[in-house]
Amino acid sequence: MAASREQIEELYEFIHPLAVRAGEILLEGYENAGKAVALKDGEFYNVVTAYDNQIEEFLMEEILARYPEHKFIGEEDTHKNDNITKELTDSPTWIIDPIDGTSNFIKQIPHVSVSIGLSINKQIVLGVVNNPAQKKLYTAKLGQGAYCNGEPIRVSSCKTINDANVAYEVCLLHAPKIRNKHIKRIYHVGSNARRLLAYSAVVDSLCMVAAGNLDAFHIEDMYPWDCAAGYLLICEAGGVVTHPYGGPFQIMKPDLICAGTEKLRAEIEQLIRRADQEPHVGGDGVCNLDDVLQEIISRNPR
Repeated sequence: MAASREQIEELYEFIHPLAVRAGEILLEGYENAGKAVALKDGEFYNVVTAYDNQIEEFLMEEILARYPEHKFIGEEDTHKNDNITKELTDSPTWIIDPIDGTSNFIKQIPHVSVSIGLSINKQIVLGVVNNPAQKKLYTAKLGQGAYCNGEPIRVSSCKTINDANVAYEVCLLHAPKIRNKHIKRIYHVGSNARRLLAYSAVVDSLCMVAAGNLDAFHIEDMYPWDCAAGYLLICEAGGVVTHPYGGPFQIMKPDLICAGTEKLRAEIEQLIRRADQEPHVGGDGVCNLDDVLQEIISRNPR
């Protein structure tokens, strides 16, 4: 059974002040230049702070106190579960990223957010994203539009890649097995877009598509907590979100292209398909940039 409008409204009224408080905790840490930083599993790119855990634990405790039957899929909780993501069921499930853009958070770069999505019957029905560094609180309820600080937001009407500001997110250094795939895609999309941008913040990039600041965004190899709230924001703001090859978006495997218009999304899909057919960057006769990158890394050890 689909969630009712009354049920969604009740849950929104409950979670809204908690998202505000979570943003206050985030901002406290953001402004603390001396905060301690740890590595998850010793991986240099997988950073975490005490604030990540504090925010997620705060949200989970408050939600369970009110709704003890509700379930969670959270970034830090997943890490504590040997990096095994919990199954998404029909039960009300809060999908939480306590700090998206933790590296930005550490360096006081203002693309950083608390992201809270709610799934009922495997459908995202509620999304709240708080970016206190930019003083922006994004909200969306299924079938009721998308908002930033209480004002309606709308995706852009851009229809062609040559006019588009497109965001693309990947860390090439920590993704050697898929590095060449992404370099080829960056080459094709970036060679055709008006601008290709990266913010090292999946949630904030999704919010910028919803608000029309960005025209499109492409991401792969992410997690449910990166995309749950942002997905709903874009849909409610009039945008389109699909798998990179055009199939339905799947929250538990959230590879995606999102855009303000289907025409732009389809054009990016075709560029990605073309890139994936080529052996190297730029096609035959052009060096494999993956090899070049490896050479640069070997000459500049960390």
